[in-house]
Amino acid sequence: MKCGKILMIVNPRAGKMTFHNSFYAVIKTLSLAGYEVSVHFTSCPGDATDTVLLNAKNYDMILACGGDGTLNEVLTGVMRAERPLRLGYIPCGSTNDFAATLGIPQKPQEAVGQILQEQFIQMDLGSFNERFFTYTASFGAFTATSYETSQNLKNALGHLAYVLNGAKQLVNMKRIPMRIEAKEHTEEGVYLYGGVTNTTTIGGVYSLPEEEVELNDGKFEVMMVRYPKTVPEYTSTVLNLAVRNYNDPNILFFHTDHVVFESTEAVPFTLDGEFGGDQTRCEIHCLHNAYTINGTRER
Repeated sequence: MKCGKILMIVNPRAGKMTFHNSFYAVIKTLSLAGYEVSVHFTSCPGDATDTVLLNAKNYDMILACGGDGTLNEVLTGVMRAERPLRLGYIPCGSTNDFAATLGIPQKPQEAVGQILQEQFIQMDLGSFNERFFTYTASFGAFTATSYETSQNLKNALGHLAYVLNGAKQLVNMKRIPMRIEAKEHTEEGVYLYGGVTNTTTIGGVYSLPEEEVELNDGKFEVMMVRYPKTVPEYTSTVLNLAVRNYNDPNILFFHTDHVVFESTEAVPFTLDGEFGGDQTRCEIHCLHNAYTINGTRER
């Protein structure tokens, strides 16, 4: 019995290459379940997005096999194609933060099991100027860590690679002047870090309590860390961030569906672990229930 057509987009460089051992088993499982599966291996940045745009009309589901960056590219293609396609995700990256938040298993065959069992959830999506992000748009301390860490180091060490590369930045953390404007809060100051997220874990930098994060409530979480004036103040702020104590005077935390960042200088942003460009102004909207993806967690 034919269930539909799946375009499987694979990033061959993502993660620790463990997916290669399961590749044919995944295709066999889907085929035996009645799906017609086509496979495309990405060759360069942007290839996944272009492939989806060219082929969206011919498929019922797009299955992304790679890391969070691969998922971002695939989802960007789906959104630009303006066709309500289901999205499948088999996490094969170095850290797979977003997959963990969604409750997607790390083992490929178990992730496929979610798809076959019709375990799908609707998700909010972030728009960032002319681009999209699934779980994080951020600037400042540690945010360049992901895209500045070599793929080989990511594959070999996973989360440790991010920690090692992030630690090197501690001695030279930049002061970032920024104005933040939302209906819930507006202020202007100097910051160490800023992030707009829809996840419980942000690249090993910090995590949010599950009760604070709803993945499809039409709102994102905003975390701003003001630049500490002294070393003891810095230490205290980092510790409070680690233990989720947001009463620290240098920590600003709130929920919103729309926020604007403006700076007098170009600030590099990160979108889902990839470089999001140098921005002097960016406008972020939460697109409520924008897409459907396999997963089990909606809070």
